[in-house]
Amino acid sequence: MKYVCLVLWFLPILGLSQQHCGYNACPRLNASELNVHIIAHSHDDVGWLKTVDEYYYGTRSHVQSAQVKYIISSVVDALRENPKRRFIQVETAFFHKWWQEQNEEKRQQVHDLIRNGRLQIVGGGWSMNDEGAVHYQPTIDQFTFALKFLKDTFGECALPKVAWQIDPFGHTREMASMFAQMGFDGFFMGRIDWRDRYARFGTRTAEMLWQGSANLGNESKIFTHLLYEHYTAPSGFYFDVNSKDDPLVANSASPAYNLKKKVAEFTNYVDRQSGKYTSNNIMITMGHDFAYQNANYNFDNLDTLIKAYEDWVQVDSKNRRIRLIYSTPTCYLKAVNDYANSHGLAYKIKTDDFVPLWNDAHTYWSGYYTSRPTQKRFERQGNNLLQIAKQLTARRSDLNQRVDELRDAMGVMQHHDAITGTEKDLVAKDYARIVMKAFDSTFDVISSALNQLLGGNQVVFRPCLMANVSQCEETRREKFVVAVYNPLSRRVSHHVRLPIDSEFVAVTDLDGNAVQWQITPRIDAFANIPNVHIAKYDLVFLAENLPPLGAKLFHVVTKSGQNAPITPVPADQAYELGDSIHGVKLDKTTGLLQNVTLHDKTLGVKQELMFYFSAQGNNQGAENRASGAYIFRPDASQPTALPLENAVNVTTFKGPLLDEVHQHFGNWAKQIIRVYKGARDHIEFDWLVGPIDVSDGKGKEVISRFQLQSFGSKENVFYTDSNGRELIRRKKNYRETFEYTDEEKVAGNYFPVTSSLSLVDDVTKMEAAVLTDRAQGGGSLEAGQLELMIHRRLLRDDAFGVEQALNEEEFGNGLRVRGQHFFTFGATSRVRRDIAQQKILASWAFVADGSSGLPKIQSEFSLLTRELPAQVQLLTLEHWSENEVLLRFEHILEASEGGCEQTVNFQNLFTFFDVTDLQETTLAASMKLEERKQMHWSNSGCLSWGETTCERSTDRVERKLDVDIKLAPMQIRTFIATVEGKRIKTY
Repeated sequence: MKYVCLVLWFLPILGLSQQHCGYNACPRLNASELNVHIIAHSHDDVGWLKTVDEYYYGTRSHVQSAQVKYIISSVVDALRENPKRRFIQVETAFFHKWWQEQNEEKRQQVHDLIRNGRLQIVGGGWSMNDEGAVHYQPTIDQFTFALKFLKDTFGECALPKVAWQIDPFGHTREMASMFAQMGFDGFFMGRIDWRDRYARFGTRTAEMLWQGSANLGNESKIFTHLLYEHYTAPSGFYFDVNSKDDPLVANSASPAYNLKKKVAEFTNYVDRQSGKYTSNNIMITMGHDFAYQNANYNFDNLDTLIKAYEDWVQVDSKNRRIRLIYSTPTCYLKAVNDYANSHGLAYKIKTDDFVPLWNDAHTYWSGYYTSRPTQKRFERQGNNLLQIAKQLTARRSDLNQRVDELRDAMGVMQHHDAITGTEKDLVAKDYARIVMKAFDSTFDVISSALNQLLGGNQVVFRPCLMANVSQCEETRREKFVVAVYNPLSRRVSHHVRLPIDSEFVAVTDLDGNAVQWQITPRIDAFANIPNVHIAKYDLVFLAENLPPLGAKLFHVVTKSGQNAPITPVPADQAYELGDSIHGVKLDKTTGLLQNVTLHDKTLGVKQELMFYFSAQGNNQGAENRASGAYIFRPDASQPTALPLENAVNVTTFKGPLLDEVHQHFGNWAKQIIRVYKGARDHIEFDWLVGPIDVSDGKGKEVISRFQLQSFGSKENVFYTDSNGRELIRRKKNYRETFEYTDEEKVAGNYFPVTSSLSLVDDVTKMEAAVLTDRAQGGGSLEAGQLELMIHRRLLRDDAFGVEQALNEEEFGNGLRVRGQHFFTFGATSRVRRDIAQQKILASWAFVADGSSGLPKIQSEFSLLTRELPAQVQLLTLEHWSENEVLLRFEHILEASEGGCEQTVNFQNLFTFFDVTDLQETTLAASMKLEERKQMHWSNSGCLSWGETTCERSTDRVERKLDVDIKLAPMQIRTFIATVEGKRIKTY
């Protein structure tokens, strides 16, 4: 028995010499025939109408008949019955869950199928991520996590060669760039604007070369294919137990015989589709949502269909014989590439993106950019926490394994029905459960790591995760210690804000030096939250000069006694905050913001919270479309001001660290505008919205609008980030690749904003930008205007499958949402990037009990011996294997922002280990960079994006450790580093 197990264990390794996977597994094709690539697949949502586990195990089948566990098992068995059959597996979260439950015999069967290219992984992410609402960092992470599992388990044959994004609601340029940098050769997508789709099929340009970066040239270019009819099987040919389509009957003696008729129908379909593409290959997806639960039923019908075309010669309108073959997107891509290179076929280059998605004249998928805003914020916090945990456990394999739960949760949250907010309420609650469970485990990991790095012994550190609602058990103590960790690779100063009950405290560092502090009023009493203690105030102190990838400790002692109450300043001082160099002024009549001063420059800015009434249609026809979880459709083109008795109520507080004005916009919206002393680059807007009043029977969509005076573009040009990376130029009522019409004047000009929304003034060339703390939708609807949607409460479904209105509730009432915007203007490209970095990788405060006196630990530590250059961020530091760590360095500026080549030297860079060897890889660390071979496509030369004074680095694979690593603008370089020494004692 031991011998048998040993043989089975070695088989995957020995099989590598006999593997027949990837492009080598593709069928031989006849150049004179029309090759129809039959793609057997199942689209398995990682949560939507049911939870992740319900979809996997198949429970609550009355909601949806879907059971991924049995889909995969059934497919594996069916593939083994016929060696010609093929199937593609996509969502690694489900595949990993299934794999853990299999015995050695079943595992070996899967190894064989993957090595022979019959079970082929495409996409390969932990989930099929959304594109409009995701940030690039967790997107890279979820692919890295998934592809590492696939490669470690199955070898290189399991690594996908194509991206399979068939269901996300539009497609972004940065995703194309990331897929190219990950080493994918093709990008297959399903949803684009309906006018763009018609135009592309009408001109046979549904396949293109997409250049995803204005800075990276050919490294960001990828062949892109638009599916003919989404991802479902052709009408009448969905052979599945969940389908009402008839199976094929090949027995001509039977009264039910239908094969000849069905072949004729299929031939007509094939001929129509072949006229839309340029090679002698077309791809037909034979599947649907949660298909192949009884895979033999599906495959038996496909076997019959394919055999019919072998027995009966069928030709298309060009008199080419039609050949049906089991295939995969990978093999289709190879076939198209072979044809293109042999026939001199050239493809057009695309440089913009495919957002927002538009189904018809009144249906824009721009609502989901904001839907479920608290969920979007929770995901952003999850990414922040994951980066901290990975950094702290980079040399601790025992702790790193416990971080996998958060890696898993964050991979799930990137799913196109998770971060989007387009799932049922019950599923949203389960996503929150998954993330919170992972948080709890990760807090233990971080506490242990902090103890190790600070030289302590079982000091329990916990974050104030509920500080946004003024709740934190850890700060109710008379004395507590605060460890403030900075995940950025440069020194920063961070204003720590903690809920507290005392009006007077003492804050010191661990050496006893006094630290400046200030007590400010809480934003709200949060009386709607039952059975928790809500603190009376916020304690704010400045954690100065935090070390890169490091922490500083502070000691807080609350003091009792007769303290003067926190009182607002007199009315005559309430409308000006800050000073003449850095501050804001409010309009005394309206209580609204009037102007902002930064760096001694003043700009007229009116900012207010408003709302759109939502369209209340019955979805019977495009003109009756309702606003819903996916769709944004206001019932008028102008928003409504929040109901006020008179002006916005204003109360102002001033102190040594900051000035802040509290604005009350009626009964269900309020905001604090903050001006920090000594912070010269931005103004902070802290808003609290909800419960949105729907007592009038109308849904509402709340916005924050900034109207800039004598500033902006006459052509209504503005800029949004693409997944937090490069900026995309937008123009009102305009698209680059098709004729735009403006039936929906607001929704059609809303774009995804992951990080920033900005304007450049025509005259001064100054930039003004609003940065977000989560994904939101926004745009510039009028000259000098920046508008972001921050909350939605709707009373109608939009009829795209959820069958539930987006009417979120908590504690028996509508959802309240708190968030922040950050406004800046001037020569702000670098400032905007700096703010974005400090918000996506914010410093976190972890609190420990200090009632027994100060713990005997050091006052600070850093994982780096020095800062990295200002334009460089250590994007990733994480454990890879026992003697390896994964490193990513990114250049955070574009060439157009003044970014030039930067240099990083590895000599003695890390405090607790030395790098002894270095291997550069593709972006997701799935293959050596030197082994990455891009497919050749005609007309694939680098497109010019404008002038730059920077030279691009040509060195790619660094092996010597005493040489510099160079980074060009927007470049991310990924390395697996072999490390040794400097280990810290574990506790």
